[in-house]
Order: sequence, then C-alpha cells, then structure tokens
Amino acid sequence: MSNHGEVYDKMEKILAKLCVLRDSCTGVIHKEGVNPNSIWFQGAEAMLQEGVDELQKALLALEEGS
Repeated sequence: MSNHGEVYDKMEKILAKLCVLRDSCTGVIHKEGVNPNSIWFQGAEAMLQEGVDELQKALLALEEGS
C-alpha cells in the first residue's frame, strides 16, 4: 500500500489494468493490419486512452491533495 491511502491504491490498480487492455488493443491493431475488426480495436484503444488519461489526472490530484 502506498502512502496515499486505499482509494489511491485502488485507482492505481484500475489504471494498471486499463493500460494492459489499451496495450493489448494496440498490439492487435499492429498485428492484424487491415482486418475489419481493427476498427473496433482502434476505438477501444482510444476510449481506454481517455480513461487512462483521466485516471492519471485524478491520481495526480490525489497526490497533491495528500
């Protein structure tokens, strides 16, 4: 557990999972190339990136507030 508390730690774990999912989508996009399903993975990657960015901002705010 970090010095930031339980909520921070939970958010950090969620962020790590989202990063793994985002990176998996990116890997599929590069591996599959022109596959029709690649559009879905591109959309998923974009939404996951938004989630990652927002969670990183929230974690920063929690760090600064502690």
